[in-house]
Amino acid sequence: MRVAEIDTPALVVDLERMERNIAAMARFFASRPAKLRPHWKTPKCAEVVRRQLAAGAIGVTCAKLGEAEALAATGVRTSVLIANQLVGPAKLARLVTLAKDLPELIVAVDSAAQVDALDAALAGSSARVGVLIEADIGMHRCGTDTPEESVALARRIAASRAAYRGVMGYEGHAVLVPDAGKRKELAEAAIGQLVAHVAALRQAGLAPEIVSAGGTGTFELTGSTSGVTEIQAGSYVFMDGRYSTVRSDFETALTLHTTVLRRRGRLVITDAGVKSLSNDFGLPRGADLPLGVVGLSEEHGHLLIDEGADLPLAPGDRIRLVPSHGDTTINLHDRYYAARGEQVEEVWPIVGRGRFV
Repeated sequence: MRVAEIDTPALVVDLERMERNIAAMARFFASRPAKLRPHWKTPKCAEVVRRQLAAGAIGVTCAKLGEAEALAATGVRTSVLIANQLVGPAKLARLVTLAKDLPELIVAVDSAAQVDALDAALAGSSARVGVLIEADIGMHRCGTDTPEESVALARRIAASRAAYRGVMGYEGHAVLVPDAGKRKELAEAAIGQLVAHVAALRQAGLAPEIVSAGGTGTFELTGSTSGVTEIQAGSYVFMDGRYSTVRSDFETALTLHTTVLRRRGRLVITDAGVKSLSNDFGLPRGADLPLGVVGLSEEHGHLLIDEGADLPLAPGDRIRLVPSHGDTTINLHDRYYAARGEQVEEVWPIVGRGRFV
């Protein structure tokens, strides 16, 4: 199949660009103490993570338990970190079951109640679950507030059936800051807080084996920080529209293909609306044409050709858009069309889509 024959709306992966992105990130970590544990919440696809692991990634980060289950069901066997807290007996029962099917499974905690519940869930089981303490280093979502709180929690984990592995934090408030100097300032301040948790744990005789942090926008800063052992970057593999405004060292490798339905002067109506294209990071723009999305209804995209541009677009023509937020757009689709040039080489299922439980 040729790319022009794909029915739309559809997500198309440029294999050559994706492979260069994977190789570029792998080169950065090849000679550093910190290693890459790519975040699967971006691609949600086994074929992508297999390539990342082959390039040297030490495992995978998942946002939700459902993602980890979906990945394991594909046959990928690697170390998996669920960088989130799991609350409730249903999720903990699933976690214990999943742990028996993976070589290593690690989960985040930030309270004594979570540790106690996990300890109870592991009673009578041969499953082994590792635990990272999440420290709040600026996102103000989950995480311990002070190093002293992390030390107390580490002691509680060490006395439980779970395995204490270390600490994690996420400088997500810095990763998309456009100004490189401000991004560096915010990231260094956040990682400084994480280092304080690490120092307190070491002083208490609970030195962390794993110190996990980082994202695509700050990977080179966090990944060069002494004591950080792994980085959770994910968006680099495709580079959506929002991340492309922050850094230029990776290539846009994912586009949404849509078909023109009608044209009214500069206004172009296409077949991709909010059911196939997210706008939580803003409205997408054309990948190679001077136009942008100005509105999305359920089934239709409203695109406006740039002032002064002469585009002979007509019904039936195809347009490639760069999703403003890859993660949420990908979550709307069942498959990728993986293409090399104009030839589709493979069709990949997006097995992690909708796995938010």
